[in-house]
Amino acid sequence: MGHHLAAIPARFVVCLTMIVGAFASPPAARAQDETLPTFVKGKFDVPLNHEVVKQEWQALGYSRCQYEGKEQGWTSERPERHKGEHTHPWYVMYAGKAGKMEFIIDDRRFVLEPGDELYYPKDAVIAARNLHDGRSDWFACWKYQ
Repeated sequence: MGHHLAAIPARFVVCLTMIVGAFASPPAARAQDETLPTFVKGKFDVPLNHEVVKQEWQALGYSRCQYEGKEQGWTSERPERHKGEHTHPWYVMYAGKAGKMEFIIDDRRFVLEPGDELYYPKDAVIAARNLHDGRSDWFACWKYQ
């Protein structure tokens, strides 16, 4: 008993092709709305391999990369900053390595933990604090445009 592809309705083939194509594209090839913060829970394997992260982000145009970290109880609050709010004139990507950081970006709350990815656009209003009972670390890359 033979099966023939001609028996499959054309609209089913088109639909299936679109679905498979959406998942087959590498992450670097997908368009990102750079005006909105984005968060992906558990995107990267833990322990974090920063070379894998760096390679993906460099394909998106990010150039300067490094590890960052903050001690227990740290907050971005300063006398000159209302609620610790501030801005940066560059695009930012973070990947959680250890601990638990809270970021308030344009009035939206994100909690970065190991393996998570967080993006925020240039000039976004941000504030941050370490929620962990020890040091929190993350890998960061910046894109200047």
